[in-house]
Amino acid sequence: MQAPISRENMIRGVFLLLLFTLVGLLLVFLWSDTSDTSESQDLNSRLEELKQVFLNLQVKFLIGAGVCMLIDWFCGGLRFHIFVRIVAPSIRFRDSFRAILATICVSAITPFQTGGVGHLYIYARSGVPLSGAITAGIVAFLSTLVILILSAGGILIIDPSSMPEQATLILILSFLIFSLVFIAFLLLLFKPDIIFRLFNWLTQLVGRKLKPLAPFLKRATLKVEEITTEHKSFAITLLRQHRWTCVLSLFLTCGFFGARIVGSYFVVKALDADATLWELCVVGMLLNFIVLFAPTPGASGVAEVTTKPLMENLILGKLITPYVMLTRFFTVYCAVIIGGVIIGLQLAKDFRIRKVGTVEDSVPHG
Repeated sequence: MQAPISRENMIRGVFLLLLFTLVGLLLVFLWSDTSDTSESQDLNSRLEELKQVFLNLQVKFLIGAGVCMLIDWFCGGLRFHIFVRIVAPSIRFRDSFRAILATICVSAITPFQTGGVGHLYIYARSGVPLSGAITAGIVAFLSTLVILILSAGGILIIDPSSMPEQATLILILSFLIFSLVFIAFLLLLFKPDIIFRLFNWLTQLVGRKLKPLAPFLKRATLKVEEITTEHKSFAITLLRQHRWTCVLSLFLTCGFFGARIVGSYFVVKALDADATLWELCVVGMLLNFIVLFAPTPGASGVAEVTTKPLMENLILGKLITPYVMLTRFFTVYCAVIIGGVIIGLQLAKDFRIRKVGTVEDSVPHG
């Protein structure tokens, strides 16, 4: 399998992530109400206030947030691992751990968080069949959709008053997008032939309009047909013989979402604020529900700005920007750095192998 993303695209993705993140943080900083001293403050006063917030952080709680981050990665990697080991029993958990970090990294630097190619690349280099890795990714993502939909519905049933009024319209739109994606992934899992027929129809249509592309599209169609056939076989085996693995996937999904929420609670404690764990549970699940399909890389900008209305009634205005920065650091930024290193090392290893192979091929045999 080729590298999931070129060096140029990775640099461009990191640049866009930083750009949207900085814009989002700036908007949160400018729109957040400041402390109780006066209704308006100049920029220098607000920056000084922000500086004091960071200086007064209780570091011991940030250590707790860091532990939650590791639990988040562990649950995410294990969720991949329990499916992949069905088709590749010799796979090591270390490879699944690398796969989840690569996925988070690629999600953060590509639009709509299309991070699946990250784990496909790492698994392909670890000897996992491509179709098996695809099946694992589909089932894992379905677990995410199920838990988020159930969480949003559960919040509405258990404590509808906790739902911020500002988020109602966004939630409705998010629910519609969730429904469409959920149906698409169910078809991918249970009826992949339907998706293949649709893909085949589109490639034939494009091939007739753009004849120079016809040979490439034909090869792509044959490859997709092969992967679809293998994926269907793996999916049938998974659903018939490993149903409890699917159930375990739901619990692991709850595990990494729970770790993120508890991590955000530690961040609140580090800021010496008073939001409760239940309030942060509501905010965390709603935020994930809303931003999962945000079009920006890693939902950057969208996640920062969306957090502001969700948190403004829970903590002081001056604490919202630090809260956003710290929670995003533990859930995204840190994983992007480590995941980028993992992908970079794998790319370097691939380059060395290709270089050695080229040299060996150039040596005359006699």
